[in-house]
Amino acid sequence: MRRFDAVIAGMGPTGVTLANLLARRGWNVLIVDPAHEVYPLPRAITADHEVMRTFQAIGIADEVAHESIPHPGSDYLGVDGGLIKTFYPAPPPNPLGWEQNFLFYQPWLEARLRRELERYGNVEQRLGTSLVDAAENTDSVVVVLERDGETEHVEAEFLVGCDGARSRTRSLVEPTITDLDFDEWWVIVDANLIADTELPPRATQYCQPSRPGTFIIGPGSLRRWEIKVLPSEDPQDFKDHAVLRRVLSHFVDVDALEIARVAVYRFHALVVDSWRRGRILLAGDAAHQMPPFLGQGMCAGIRDATGLAWKLDAVAKRGWPEDVLDTYQAEMRPHVGEVVGLAKEFGKIIGELDPDRASARDTRLREERRLRPDPTRQQVIPPLSAGLIASPPNVAAGAQFPQPWVRDASGDRVRLDEVLGDWFAVVSIENDESGAGAGDDSGPLLESVCRALGARQVVVRRSTTRGNSRTATRNGDAAVADVVDLDGTLVDWASRLGISWAVVRPDRYVYGTATSHSTVLGLLEELCLRGEVLASEPVAERH
Repeated sequence: MRRFDAVIAGMGPTGVTLANLLARRGWNVLIVDPAHEVYPLPRAITADHEVMRTFQAIGIADEVAHESIPHPGSDYLGVDGGLIKTFYPAPPPNPLGWEQNFLFYQPWLEARLRRELERYGNVEQRLGTSLVDAAENTDSVVVVLERDGETEHVEAEFLVGCDGARSRTRSLVEPTITDLDFDEWWVIVDANLIADTELPPRATQYCQPSRPGTFIIGPGSLRRWEIKVLPSEDPQDFKDHAVLRRVLSHFVDVDALEIARVAVYRFHALVVDSWRRGRILLAGDAAHQMPPFLGQGMCAGIRDATGLAWKLDAVAKRGWPEDVLDTYQAEMRPHVGEVVGLAKEFGKIIGELDPDRASARDTRLREERRLRPDPTRQQVIPPLSAGLIASPPNVAAGAQFPQPWVRDASGDRVRLDEVLGDWFAVVSIENDESGAGAGDDSGPLLESVCRALGARQVVVRRSTTRGNSRTATRNGDAAVADVVDLDGTLVDWASRLGISWAVVRPDRYVYGTATSHSTVLGLLEELCLRGEVLASEPVAERH
């Protein structure tokens, strides 16, 4: 049998993102999908800056940004057609270095992700190939594949199922599933504008019992409507062109459209309870499904891939203990459970069919708007609350680490992730013009711990008052990158929190923050012990 480091089932955005992230780390990957080509019509359409940050790590973010448009935000219209709620991206600056929400064309994105895989000689893509079965050995998984009626057995260190809502891999794990009690039929209509017609300037949620629906502005001429099927209707009736045009005419002049896709979906809200059985793991829709009302479906899958990739690498290539893989589910399941729950609640706002309850909803939401601003899209996405993060209490542990534009050692303007590297980073942050605290000499003890962990040391300064950006090499091989925060994003963040150090994970979540040299050493010792890369007396005592 041929042996691979990983077999990935499913070549949607989650699977191909995971394959790219593993390929960059030198993994020998086989990725398979029963389809013979990229699905030619749009499905996912909305994503956020965490996704773009992952695309940055892969190397395609600039192209994706060029092919996408910023999300203009969503207006929620009540029974009387008036505004009852808004759901907008937060105003600039963009804390993660990219547009906070954007709209894209999925066939182009999937094709681009697959082309990126072609750069790697250590990745094999097999279209028209299905996962049939898998069985674990002591140190591998034997995977049974089928193509054109022929079966093949391959061996892998890990099998990851990114094979969607009807996941065959999930059936091998045999998990229980938590159903969040959301089960509704909706019709998705994707169309291209072929004539001028009046449409809202933003995405619009029509929260009207007579016909709940959603309007979304896509890139180029693409426009989308999501329409709730009423209890008196049969979802299959919408396959009739006359029925579809009649219903769609509630929202738009249908003569101005060229319809590209009509899909009838049963929206679910559920989370799989077990994401791992030994060397078999789940990600994306194989592990969770959510209605589209937050635009977080694809985001959640790519978030899974980003967090799983570095943990697989830590265990398989860096000698970390296998129970580190348990932190994948410990982190992502409660996180996505909260996001799925939020998507369900937004769906209930939009889809209320009882006129009296809808009127009461409008009154409540308008009063809430009067008392406080509506939350932004970023404010409702939670941080990590468990898993491989510093023991509480720790300020910002589990949050996404900001990414400012910085000036690097060569004088180039780059995003900070380009300096942090692909593994852990230990970042000291200058909080004021004097540079007190953050820029102090890290010393040989910090350097030795960073070497044990394999972490990169980075100093981020507010200004150039203490000299130009530089890369200083100490003790031969411990490079400390010294950069300038050009827009103040990171320095201001640290100042608000009252911290001057951050230990940053490879997926750019904050492992933990610190206020002093000694406390960051304690954080690093804790992390090293969890990774079993340091076995000695406590760092704090030696310090």
